[in-house]
This record gives sequence, structure tokens and C-alpha cells, in this order.
Amino acid sequence: MKTSLLKLVTIVMLSLVAISCGKGTTQVVTGIQVQSSTVDRDVFLALKADLNLGAMSFPALTLPILHPRGQTPIGSVELLPLLGGKNQIKISVNVSSLADIHAAQATLPNGNAIPLIANNPTITIPLGAGAQLYLTIGANAVALGVAVPIKQFDGIGSAVGGINLFPVFTIDKVVGAAGIFTSAQAGQNGFALIADVTQYVNMQDIFVPQQAADVKRMAMVQEEQATIKLDYSSQAPSKAKEDKINSMIYNLHRKKAKLQLR
Repeated sequence: MKTSLLKLVTIVMLSLVAISCGKGTTQVVTGIQVQSSTVDRDVFLALKADLNLGAMSFPALTLPILHPRGQTPIGSVELLPLLGGKNQIKISVNVSSLADIHAAQATLPNGNAIPLIANNPTITIPLGAGAQLYLTIGANAVALGVAVPIKQFDGIGSAVGGINLFPVFTIDKVVGAAGIFTSAQAGQNGFALIADVTQYVNMQDIFVPQQAADVKRMAMVQEEQATIKLDYSSQAPSKAKEDKINSMIYNLHRKKAKLQLR
């Protein structure tokens, strides 16, 4: 009975599930808004996700997104505690400015595969404090996500080792995965949110070269990233490890933990 209660609390709080299958399942990702806009031929992508983390709360924090070449600011990731016990993640980024950046296979901070993105070539941008932004761009798909190490989750990683707990959710035209990644190594434990935002982006706008000299380079990028096949499978550890995570998350909830980045 206790295990069942803990599991229910975890699902309600931090598994970050958002299943819109019409069966009355409690949604923790309570809403997602995605917008794209074009300014001076650059495509800007904005994602806002509302989360219910129970009695836990994010810090109020803004992490700048800096271009890999030159460190020019091209967006930001914001963590926001809201009134009424809600929390929010906001990502805003100039996607066009990254379209010619070489993409490679990427992983979560714990070294495990990124939900949805899997083995697809991905642009990874360090955000500071161990956090990372992920952007996968192909001729047929775009995925955007963020991973943020949480100090209080180091204890979970010490108990269960390197695992992923990422249920897949669907809200409107967004398919995503959000949840917990852990590791025995301190600083490699936290949460991540990844979303397939293909339906909100005009792919041709992203790949428009800014200058004639960019045409050949952009053509090579498009060939490299021609086909993206996202993985919509949920990720989960063994039942024993999942139960352990449930118990430890429940304790953080009872303590009304103020989550901290590394």
C-alpha cells in the first residue's frame, strides 16, 4: 500500500508525465506552449512548459544561451516558481543561428541517451551550472530540450546509480518526454524536458542561408541532417529502482524542497 501511494505521489509530482489520452490521467506537465517567429530572416523558437512539482519548487533563474562561436547571446532558459505551487520552464532560442553548427551524438549529463532524440545528430550547448540545451534539426523534424542538474537529486543517484525515468507525453501538437536522470556521480543528477516541436516550425525558413557564401555550407548541413527519426518510447528503470526513486522524491516533497542547481 505504501509503495502504491509513493508511486502515485511521484507520478503526480515529478515523473513529469503529460498523457492526453482522454483516460483521466493526472498531468504533471500541465501545459506546453510553442511559438515560432521570424525576425530579419532568423527563426526564433519559444517553448513554455507549466509543471506541477508538488511541494517542491524551482529557483528563479535565467541561464543565457550563448552561440558556440563567439559566445553571442542567442536566447535563454528560465526556471520560474509561480504562485499556487506551480513551476515553469521557458526556452527561447534563435534556431537559424545554429543551423550550420556541426551536430553530433549527444547524451544527458549522466551519459545516458536523451529521450526522443536518441542517436540523432544534435547540437549541444552548455548553459552553465552543468545544464545543457539540446537542439536536433533535420529536414523532417525539430526537437528542443534542456537538462538541468539538481543538487538534491544527488542522493537519489547515490542510491540507484545511472538511470533514466522519462514517460512520454502528448499535449496538443507536442510529443515530449520529461523526467529524472540520475548517476552515482554527484552533479549528474537532475531533470530534463525534451519536445518534438516539428509542427510549429517551417523547416525551409531555418535552412535559408544568410549570405550567398553560406549556400554550400548549408547544403552540407542539410545533407548531414536530412532525416531525423525521433524515438517516442518511454524510458524506465527496474521496478525496484523506480520504487526507490518514488520514496526519495516523496521525502523531498514532504520537506517542501527548494530545488537548487549545482
